[in-house]
Amino acid sequence: MTEKRFHPFAVLHLLRKTILVYLLPLVQVLFARNWAALWAALAQDVLLLALLSMVCWEVLRVSGWQMDAHGNLLVRWRLGIRLDRTLRADMLAALTIDRPVVYRLAGASRLTLYPAGQKKPLTLIVARDDARELADRLLPLEQPVVHRPHGGEKMVFAVLGANGLSTLALLALALRQSRPYAPDAQTLAFAHLSHLAAFAARWLPMGTAWLLVLGGMLFCASLARSAAHAAHYTVWRTESHLGSRGGFVHRYEMRLALEHLSYADLRRSPATRALGCCPVFVTAGSCRPEIPLLVWREDSPFLQELLPGFALPPKASVDTAGRSIPAYFLPAGIPCGLCLLLTAVSRYTLPALTVPLLVVTAVFAALLAGAAVGYRREGIWL
Repeated sequence: MTEKRFHPFAVLHLLRKTILVYLLPLVQVLFARNWAALWAALAQDVLLLALLSMVCWEVLRVSGWQMDAHGNLLVRWRLGIRLDRTLRADMLAALTIDRPVVYRLAGASRLTLYPAGQKKPLTLIVARDDARELADRLLPLEQPVVHRPHGGEKMVFAVLGANGLSTLALLALALRQSRPYAPDAQTLAFAHLSHLAAFAARWLPMGTAWLLVLGGMLFCASLARSAAHAAHYTVWRTESHLGSRGGFVHRYEMRLALEHLSYADLRRSPATRALGCCPVFVTAGSCRPEIPLLVWREDSPFLQELLPGFALPPKASVDTAGRSIPAYFLPAGIPCGLCLLLTAVSRYTLPALTVPLLVVTAVFAALLAGAAVGYRREGIWL
């Protein structure tokens, strides 16, 4: 196979690592504080940027990659010295293909390779077709068992809509607590507010109300991001590897070699128990994707089809004899008790701080409840 070149966006990947060099001339502006120093610093930055861009383009012109007849990937970088790297296909633990919006417009893909037994991955910026060809050569798709979840996207968008309504209600609460607006505006804002929201608006101080608004907005943004990742999501399994792809704005694909699978991580929380499903993450080598492989329900055989032999621990409580109570309960128990004491004191000294302290106390109480569950349920099973 003839040697191929990297995508021109690889220059941006190289220039990003030299951004500190551009900022160094601007340090003098912090001390000089005059227009002459500013123009001089900008001129130096432009000169450095032009020089480094020429160097990067030259590196890009003489560097490349290719696949040999044995299925090994050869990557060559040349800049005065020659840096070659060879990756055997059977030593590849996982690979990911990322295509953000800017990369998609330019026809580029960011291919990240995770060799087994190494912590540092290998990142290549190549054309879209080259990334697909490399992925098919290194971890080919041979008779995959494909699963496309249908109800997950609907559930995500439904939760997203409900969270948007709750965010609007919290915003109305904060506006009411701020009280800088005319009574007509407040009346209009609270025309359709429920009795529960009105009760919370009466007892929540302004700072706590705005804190809840911020938390609701951040949660709404997180749900929007999850919905974008879940769009067009597909997961598959072959005899040799697992894979998944999806994304609406940011396209993403992962392929993971089963022989290098380190562990599967099934994460439970009060929210997952309420929904009756939980996310399953997989790890191979240094590849730890932030996107779950699937969202699994306990009554579904989906997980056994993808990971045969995967078994959950028993639901019975473990033997707690010999366990250290302070190790489990002190990290959350001490701040919880302190907050309870401060709440009791503030009830008579500073009543305005009672509700915020109760919110903080509730957070530590939830952590304490989690410690209690861990004390009764944590253990090791074959």
